[in-house]
Amino acid sequence: MKLNRLTIILTLHCFVAFSQQEKKPNIIFFMIDDCSAVEFSCYATPDHPSGNETPVIDALADDGLRFTTCWASPLCMPARAMLMSGKYGSKTGVYGNKLSKHDPNFSKKHTPMSKVLKDNGYETAVSGKWHLPGNAGQETYGLDEYSLLGGYFKPFEGDIVWDGLWFSWSKAAETFHDKAVIGSKKGQYPALYWNGCVIENGALQPSNTNTFAPDICQKFALDFVQRKRDNPFFLYYPMVLPHDPWFGTPDKNSPTGRTKPGFSSQIKRLEYYVDELVNTLKTSGVYDNTIVFFTADNATLGNGKGSCSELGVRVPLIVFGGALKHKGVSDVMVDFTDMYPTVLETAGIDVSNMKALDGKSFYPVLEQKPHKGKPYVFSFLDMERTVRTKDYMMDGSGGIWKCASSGNLLDYKPLEENEKTQQIRSELMQLIEPYTLPSTEQFGEKRIEKARNNYAWPSLNPATLAAHKNGDIWMYYKRRLRE
Repeated sequence: MKLNRLTIILTLHCFVAFSQQEKKPNIIFFMIDDCSAVEFSCYATPDHPSGNETPVIDALADDGLRFTTCWASPLCMPARAMLMSGKYGSKTGVYGNKLSKHDPNFSKKHTPMSKVLKDNGYETAVSGKWHLPGNAGQETYGLDEYSLLGGYFKPFEGDIVWDGLWFSWSKAAETFHDKAVIGSKKGQYPALYWNGCVIENGALQPSNTNTFAPDICQKFALDFVQRKRDNPFFLYYPMVLPHDPWFGTPDKNSPTGRTKPGFSSQIKRLEYYVDELVNTLKTSGVYDNTIVFFTADNATLGNGKGSCSELGVRVPLIVFGGALKHKGVSDVMVDFTDMYPTVLETAGIDVSNMKALDGKSFYPVLEQKPHKGKPYVFSFLDMERTVRTKDYMMDGSGGIWKCASSGNLLDYKPLEENEKTQQIRSELMQLIEPYTLPSTEQFGEKRIEKARNNYAWPSLNPATLAAHKNGDIWMYYKRRLRE
């Protein structure tokens, strides 16, 4: 049969349209470290300003979808475990932040989202800070490539000796010279920032006093996007900024080559990285088929980090990208277990048979379809648990708070202890009854007893109550101006 020119053109157009329709969206999960939602000006309210001016993130929020309520964890590791497994600590055993306390076979027992995506045709990579049980090189994580900071990460391929700068948590800003196998010195970690340690696919990257480690991770992320633009890719980008110590960041216009130290300098650098990534997606021709999730693992140090309540677990969640259908603001409540099924559904993967998940997909919201969301969000740290419905929040000490639509704790009202308060607490406790506390086998009797005796229960959580009374004073916390 002889085809005329018009028939051929129409056939080609149909083929191209079909191919574009069938192509899976690229997915980037961009998670920053220790940063409350209220740090961003798009989360400011008429009564409470934000901690920073953030024009890049604000513009992406305006062109994307901003969630008023997203709960992560009071500390880094439980948030990452919830994200990668879709389950709370009662199922994974990851209740706290100690790597040594958790099963290195985590990814064998709880299939990570990266492995599911890999098995469904995605090119996968991670760049930034690890802090998960086990290792990024394990096949069960399903990650093709990695570029990771030496801290919170035991090299998979063997011992790696680091002879650059180190720091310990007791004196985080006081770096010192030493030479040792990474992970051999308890409580001491290769530097995260200047003269920072980065390991890419088993190889230690060159570093000196002028090397800013997050730049290496950023370069890797941009390169991955450009190399994989012809295939669907998943980039997990748990960036270390703005985790303390709050060193200055690179500045070509400064005589020292660095900005002044402080939290705001790190936020500006973070925005620079986000802007650079978005521009790379656009110049690579993949932005229109990409969805980016932008969030954080827990609240800012000095403004909630470590506090088991909305103060410590509320983080930004902004979804953007050319493949996103819904723009605006959503009051659907989300917690980090919900990320797992949502990301997978974004990739076109059926999650209906994944019965072990604690999370519920909010993918319909991204598609601008009706979605009620979960009736509550939940988080935890060691023996403490916090839960919230639309109307009420119970903090980790059992204190009950009347919530506000803003999601900002400073707009909440602590409730006096009375019969009604006790009834609300009882109803909230029933919601989280399935999520068991850690056992003595997991934590040891001494650690559990110490955690149990931290606060009188029930009572209003002291850190949360103090923050509520202090109002916006957190923005003037002196530590924010230095390392």
